[in-house]
Amino acid sequence: MIVEDLTLIKTIGKGAFGEVYLTSKSGSAEKFATKKVKKSVVMSDKVKKYFNNELLILKQVNHPNIIKLHEIKQTLNNFYLVFDFCNGGGLSNCLEKYKLKHNNKPFPEKIVQHFMRQIIAGIQYIHHKKILHRDIKLDNILVKFDNDADKESMNFLKATIKIIDFGFARYLESDSLAQSVLGSPINMDPKILMKMRKIDNNTSFGYDQKADIWSLGTVCYELLTGAPPFDATTYDDLISKIKQGSYKIPNELKLSKQSISFINAMLQCDPT
Repeated sequence: MIVEDLTLIKTIGKGAFGEVYLTSKSGSAEKFATKKVKKSVVMSDKVKKYFNNELLILKQVNHPNIIKLHEIKQTLNNFYLVFDFCNGGGLSNCLEKYKLKHNNKPFPEKIVQHFMRQIIAGIQYIHHKKILHRDIKLDNILVKFDNDADKESMNFLKATIKIIDFGFARYLESDSLAQSVLGSPINMDPKILMKMRKIDNNTSFGYDQKADIWSLGTVCYELLTGAPPFDATTYDDLISKIKQGSYKIPNELKLSKQSISFINAMLQCDPT
């Protein structure tokens, strides 16, 4: 499929709004990832709001650990969003591949440290711009290798991290708190989760950048242990475990005191 100077080579994924294609561009040796979005899908007010919100934010950020939106093209029926191509795929998939190759063992601390430095750098950057991400999880973090050899050998210590999916993100004005309930339950800040389940109906409910810090804790835990910190079949069970601080770090992993302290500091139910 050809759209102006873009050639959509093959489908490499599917998002909430449409397919993602490996893409080449006339006059460039670089590969890109193009998200095709049907205009009919983003016609509803709610979807249009998140779609426009993501475009607004991505146009205003520029950081090596944030996915770059290079350009937007459109035809009569579709929008085409041209992004960086991350040949390693999502971090969730990378973790599963690593476990498969290493007898079900999760990433070692050295690799997780390399990942977390970059993830935190990206989040710190958007927080300085008063932006909350609100949906930080392994599936929203992509991995980019410099070459095929590093990709094949899973040389993650040379990989670059790219944070994606800013549809739920929003600007936080000075001295204000966000109110709306968004995100993925397993990685969701406790205050937001309890509000969603109407457990906390406090009219002063609100949250700030610390909501993203909680999600970073869930990401770090999963990278180091191979599983989410809170395993539950219902929302209420999940909330109960979170309020009790009910997660365990397997002794057999022999994690350093620094790693355990780092996780514990982020997975605090009380944001203060």
